[in-house]
Amino acid sequence: MKETHKHGKGIGMQERLTRAFAPFLPFAAAESHDEAHIKQISVAALRPGMFVCDLNAGWMAHPFIANHLHVTDERQIEEIVRYGIRSVFIDTRKGVDVADAPTLAEVVSSSRHEMLDSAGRQTRPEEDGKTRDDAARLPSVEEMRRARQVLGQAAERLRSVMGDVRLGKPLDVLALRASAENISTAVMRNSNAMALVCRLRRRDEYTFTHSLNVSVLLARFSHYLAHDPAITQQIALGGLLHDIGKMAIDDEVLNKPGKLTDEEYRHMKTHVARGLALVAPYDLPEPALAVIREHHERRDGSGYPLAMAQEKISMIGRMAAIVDVYDAISTERVYHKALPAPEAMRRIFEWQRHFDAALVNSFVRCLGIYPAGSLVRLQSERLAIVLCHDPGNLIQPHVRVVFDIRRQAYLPPEDIELASAQWAGRESIVGHEDPHRWHIDVGRFADG
Repeated sequence: MKETHKHGKGIGMQERLTRAFAPFLPFAAAESHDEAHIKQISVAALRPGMFVCDLNAGWMAHPFIANHLHVTDERQIEEIVRYGIRSVFIDTRKGVDVADAPTLAEVVSSSRHEMLDSAGRQTRPEEDGKTRDDAARLPSVEEMRRARQVLGQAAERLRSVMGDVRLGKPLDVLALRASAENISTAVMRNSNAMALVCRLRRRDEYTFTHSLNVSVLLARFSHYLAHDPAITQQIALGGLLHDIGKMAIDDEVLNKPGKLTDEEYRHMKTHVARGLALVAPYDLPEPALAVIREHHERRDGSGYPLAMAQEKISMIGRMAAIVDVYDAISTERVYHKALPAPEAMRRIFEWQRHFDAALVNSFVRCLGIYPAGSLVRLQSERLAIVLCHDPGNLIQPHVRVVFDIRRQAYLPPEDIELASAQWAGRESIVGHEDPHRWHIDVGRFADG
């Protein structure tokens, strides 16, 4: 897709666009986005009277249904400590402050610099070449159409398989193998098309959506690491099946709209063993089994079901752990608001004590600091959608400009490559934005 320059089209076009998207206009734009009241503190500094607005942990790392709570007594703090949470974010407008704690903006800025430094200086030789060229290639309209077709078919098959398992019927592994092959082939053809379509798909029931996303992300990650195509396909199959054991979890626990008891939490964690039991009769390849078996293991031994340390966890298991948590925190659920993809990526980097640090750096390069489909703010006070990035340049992706913040008006979509000489010193990303805050439907602009 070539760069276009449409600023000179006149006000008529802009007015027509603004009227067409009037129901989605970002009326929140005039509000202050100052978040100095959000601070990060260590759990050791947590006291009754504070309001925790973010537990700063993956959703399966604790049994709390919500990611926030008003701390009223020491027992709550002890419970947070018991689940291995080391730091939290507090809202000082709703509870006690900690004067010298860093603000959210300071934490994000520091993390971004660390990500750039760490991911930028640790490059594996196998990550150069064709996978890098592919990552930097814009998806065509035809590739987007194919990606929609592949994901639509995979979604239908996965939904059917999960329904069958619920009813005690056999797994249709043949259908899922075909879907895994189609997903991995589509990723190898153009990973950005699959990334955009996957990110912009309508969200269905969480376990189903999450399994499809994990399959695509694992295929992207595997392809980026230059794995053999057959291995990538097997890993993608593991992604589709990694949470199949949840179909054997009691409905009242799986769908409970409240905090899980210790017993319920233990029951929920049995989904790994239940998943392995469900697939045992089907002679799945080891890479697929590794995803199912090890996606909740952690390098520091804090994972489950086997509490394996890093040296015992397979490379595929370590990949699956990163992908599973990344998608879990960036996918909308009934009781948990999704984090914007760039913030989810920052959290993964921050939590890398749980993961393989070298693979975290590879994952950052694979998806980018601003993953495809992210909404970003530019220095020109325009909003743009990230289309793709060069793994060798994590802060200057190819973007589509869609909205002018100062004028509160939609713009004729304009594709610009921030790394090109044309935009040097003229335009850059200053941060990411939550599309919900701006009431912008990213899919209307990014899909084809």
